[in-house]
This record gives sequence, C-alpha cells and structure tokens, in this order.
Amino acid sequence: MPTVLITGGARRLGAAFATAFAARGYDVGITYRTSASAAAATVDACAAAGVQAAMRHCDVADAAALELAVTSLIDELGTPDVIVSNAGIFPDRTSVDRLQVDAVRHAIDVNTLPLVTLAKVYHDCLVTSSVPHGRLISISSLGALEIWRDRLAYNVSKSALLTTVMSLARSAAPRMSVNSVAPGAILMPHEPTSNDAAMLPADRIPMGRHGSADDVMDAVWFFATCSPYVTGQVLTVDGGSHLS
Repeated sequence: MPTVLITGGARRLGAAFATAFAARGYDVGITYRTSASAAAATVDACAAAGVQAAMRHCDVADAAALELAVTSLIDELGTPDVIVSNAGIFPDRTSVDRLQVDAVRHAIDVNTLPLVTLAKVYHDCLVTSSVPHGRLISISSLGALEIWRDRLAYNVSKSALLTTVMSLARSAAPRMSVNSVAPGAILMPHEPTSNDAAMLPADRIPMGRHGSADDVMDAVWFFATCSPYVTGQVLTVDGGSHLS
C-alpha cells in the first residue's frame, strides 16, 4: 500500500486529510502535539478503513523531535509516498506597538522551518528506498499572498513558507517534488476555534461560501497524484477571494 505522513494530523484539516487518504487505500502516519485523544480517534478512523495507521507525539518547532517522530513512523510504516506538512499556528492579532520579536520567531519555527526538516529527512530516506518519486506538500495559507492587518507573524511565516517551497523544489529535484496548498476561509463546523470569528464573510467570497476540508483535500490530492513534473507550485483554495 502507498503511505502518507501528515504533521498535525489529529484534528481539523490534518484529520480530514488522514481519513481521506485512508479511504483511498493509503497507510497513514500522523504527528500531534497536544491532542492525544483526537489523534487516537483519527488513527482509529483510518484503521477502520482497512489500512495501517500510527501516531507519534512531537512539537514540530523542535527539529530534533520532529526528525525522531518522522523517522519512527517511517520505520513502522515504510517510506512515505507523500508527506503533508500541515501543523501550524494562527497567532492572535497584535498591533505593532505590542508586537514581540519572539512571537514572530515562534511563528516561523512552527509554520515555516519544519518543512526544511521534513525535506531533509525525506530526501535522505528516498535515496535508499524503492519509492520512485517523493511528494512533499506544504499547507500554506492565503495569508502568504495577502497582507492582513495586525497579522505580521502569520503573514511573514506563511510567505516565507512559500519561498521555502520553491527553494526546496529546486534543490530536491528530480528525486522529490515540493508543492504548496494555500487555503482561504475554510470552515470546520464540527471543530470550531476562536479564530473563526476573523474569517472572511461568505458574501465577500466570489463563490458565495466558505471552503470545506474536502475542497482543500482535492488540492492536496492533486499534488499527491499529479505528474512529478509539477513542482514548486502553489494552489490557492479560496473560492476566488484573492481576486476581489
């Protein structure tokens, strides 16, 4: 069976990706930081689809811990055909007079740099594996392409992530393709968060609705299965809101 590893796979989009890949016959490995019970539920849901599923705890901002978790999942499930770098944070709005450099640095540590660790571990693994071509997919954000008021830490970390994707795509070719999905306003009705209040109103989105996990998964699936000739790309899933 093909295998996928997903960081931040316990809840919300990460869990949706995990169960969708499992339904398509992929063995699934996930990482989580705080949501142990949710991670276990996601693993159980994947296993119910008849595939192998495993989870590992780690803080993706800790490069050594992330490398250990991914290596452990690879030892258990085999070399992944796809890795989805999904774990991330969405810091609260902060005005410039209250902005702390450490907060910006932390956003980069969580939202940007884990992709570098994943690329290194994955590339080293692919060299000795039978997987013909690796696929590394990063979950970015519309916030990488737009500037949002008082969201400097998030905007910087996500825009830097896109540059990281392009640089890694250039360096990792031809062994691995590296691409990014940039969701816009995605509604997770069964797992609301306090950040949902900041979401763009549906009537300001050209397609007239918020996005769903299925919408984002369609883009992830494209990069997971398309020609390996497609690399260094970003696919925006925002209902056209970036056009308005």
